[in-house]
Parts: sequence; structure tokens; C-alpha cells
Amino acid sequence: EVPAFYAWLSTQETIAALALRLLILTVARTSEVRLATEAEIEDSVWVLPPERTKTGTEHRIPLTSEAMVVIEIAKERSDTAYLFTSLRGKPLSDMAMSKLMRDHGYTARPHGFRASFRTWCEEQTNAPFEVKEACLGHAVDTGTVGAYQRSDRMIARMQLISAWNDFLLV
Repeated sequence: EVPAFYAWLSTQETIAALALRLLILTVARTSEVRLATEAEIEDSVWVLPPERTKTGTEHRIPLTSEAMVVIEIAKERSDTAYLFTSLRGKPLSDMAMSKLMRDHGYTARPHGFRASFRTWCEEQTNAPFEVKEACLGHAVDTGTVGAYQRSDRMIARMQLISAWNDFLLV
């Protein structure tokens, strides 16, 4: 059902719809999207500083061409450092995306798209566990493994996120 929802969402003109599109495309957390800034975008990578992540470590999110389109539209519409702002020029409310879904009769909520992505990965791909979890920003390399494994698996994550985006845009 996610591709149909994304197609519908792409017809909506609100900032909340735009933010929700980026959330679905990147499988980022709601707070990460709401507080996203133009300065965090470096080429085709969204770099979240440690203080903005649940794990307290930097998280680099690969951005597909569709995600970059959403970001460019958001940049054009925003006159603050934040990509997604309310009418008062503050970051988008933590309820804006949920309200959009609720107001249009959807029972799902934004955070659920992370579960949709993870389920899709499990059923439709052969991606390694660590890659799937790293896409979600989960800490996977701890203890001895973490001491030796220094890659953030960016290439593998970009491939997986690209496949997810292809699935969404069918």
C-alpha cells in the first residue's frame, strides 16, 4: 500500500506532505525530517550530526534523485535554515505529518513507514541484516565488531534505498 500512498502524497501541496515524502524516501525519523536543515545536505548525502540522532552518532543518509527533488522543492519554499517550516517560520510541528494522514482518513502514522521499509527489505531483498538496520539508523556494530568495523555501509545502503525508491515510484 505504500507506493499508492506515496503517489497520492505526491499530489498534495502542503509542507507536511513534502516532509512526509522525504521521511518515506529516506526512512528517517520524524524529528530528523522536521528539523532538517539545508546545511545538513552535502551533495547527495544528508549528514545528521550526533546530537540529532537517537544513537548519538553521526548518521549519513543516502539521497536518491527523488529525495533530492523533494529537498529542492523544500528549499524553494523555506525562508529559514529549516527545510520544512510552519507558517510562523518555525520547524514543522511534531504532529503535522500525523495530522495530514489522520485528516485524510489514514490510520497509519509516519513512524510506521520505517516498519514498512524493514518488512519490505525482509520480504523483497537479500540485503544483509546490518545494511537494513543501518538504513534505519540503528546501531548494529557494537563490542568487538564495532571496534574493527568502521564502514557505515554507505554504498550498500544507497543500493537498498534506491531499490526502495524504485518500489515506491512504480
